[in-house]
Amino acid sequence: MSDGGEQDLDGASKAFAQHLEKIGFFSQISDLEKNLKSIADGLKDLGETATRRLEETESLAAHLLAIESILSVMLESAPVDAQEVRAAIRERTAGLSKGEGEGDNPAVQIIAEELLSGKGD
Repeated sequence: MSDGGEQDLDGASKAFAQHLEKIGFFSQISDLEKNLKSIADGLKDLGETATRRLEETESLAAHLLAIESILSVMLESAPVDAQEVRAAIRERTAGLSKGEGEGDNPAVQIIAEELLSGKGD
C-alpha cells in the first residue's frame, strides 16, 4: 500500500470514530455495560437469596421429620383418639382451605391419618 493510501485509511477511521462519537454510540455502549453489570449483580443477589431459601427449607424439613419421629414414638406409648384429632384439624385449619368445606383440609387430614396409623415413619 502506498503512503497516501494509509493516510486515507487512517483518515477514514478517524472520521468514522468521530461520527460514532457524535451520534453517541460510545456513550450507548457505556450505558449498556452499566446495565449489564446491574443485571449481573441482580442475578447474583437472586441466586444468593434462592440458596438461603433452600437452606431454610431444608432446615424446616429436618425439624418436621424430627417432630414426626418424636410424635410417632409418643403415639406408640399413648394412643390418641383419631376423631378428636380430625376435629382439632378442622378447628385449626378453618378458613385456610379455599373451595372446600369449612376447616376441611385434606392434606392435613391425610398426614395426620398416616401419623396415627404408623405409616408416617
